[in-house]
Amino acid sequence: MTPILRFPSFCRRFAGRAALGALIGIGALSFSSGDAAAQSALSGDWTMTIGAEGRVVPQFEGASSYRIRPMPIFSIRRAGAPSRFKAPDDGIRIGLIEVENVRVGAVGKFRGRRAESDAAALQGLGNVGFAVELGAFAEIWATQNFRLSAEIRHGLGGHTGVMADLGADVVLRPDSQLTLSAGPRVAWSNAEYNRTYFGVNAQQRARGSRLALYNPGSGFRSLGFVGSASYAMTPDWSIQAFARYDRLVGDVRNAPLVRAHGSPNQFSAGLGFSYSFHASTR
Repeated sequence: MTPILRFPSFCRRFAGRAALGALIGIGALSFSSGDAAAQSALSGDWTMTIGAEGRVVPQFEGASSYRIRPMPIFSIRRAGAPSRFKAPDDGIRIGLIEVENVRVGAVGKFRGRRAESDAAALQGLGNVGFAVELGAFAEIWATQNFRLSAEIRHGLGGHTGVMADLGADVVLRPDSQLTLSAGPRVAWSNAEYNRTYFGVNAQQRARGSRLALYNPGSGFRSLGFVGSASYAMTPDWSIQAFARYDRLVGDVRNAPLVRAHGSPNQFSAGLGFSYSFHASTR
């Protein structure tokens, strides 16, 4: 495994993602109230959580080499409301409808830039820019310790595909400070997404790619499992860690980029710190 860090761009990318995370959160809150009631809905006391996480992830999706990538941590809730469980692969979620054990709302997620220079296998494929993925989520707490979750998102920017993530989590809280979770994952993506990251067309071949022509369709992209732990060191400071394994399947698994230069076995892990504070919009 060969982690790669380029510090100037590292800092710029993290700052941009953190700012964009805040904008998604604020935008979703505004969307959750009508124009006439927006000021009333946003008025009051809030608890905001911000932080940073370093993740070891594949050099590109489908790669067999790895890199370190920064990710922001951001969440917001009404002051006094209990902190919600958040799996490490959840997007930035803002609940719009909450009925007993069911929560539905808006979600945003980030997808990093894939540069042709990241790996020799990407030669000729061109750069895929940073993408923001916006959509909707739903989660159901079937029991106090078992959560079902789904997200569907549409890409903006680097890709314009549609993807869906399904998951189930067993959530345990041995004490008031420690939260443990684990559960399976299923990822689906449409042809537009799969062609962007795994397809090879004639233009890319002409630009120097040595991969065979490939036009993947829609379908399940991966099956996986994730485990996480979160510990509240103080009422304000927390530490989080996770590990995840995914197995690429379907058209993605059969892509020349994966078969010739990558691996269907995808691992990731992360460690982060977050800080919670109160803010008022009265």
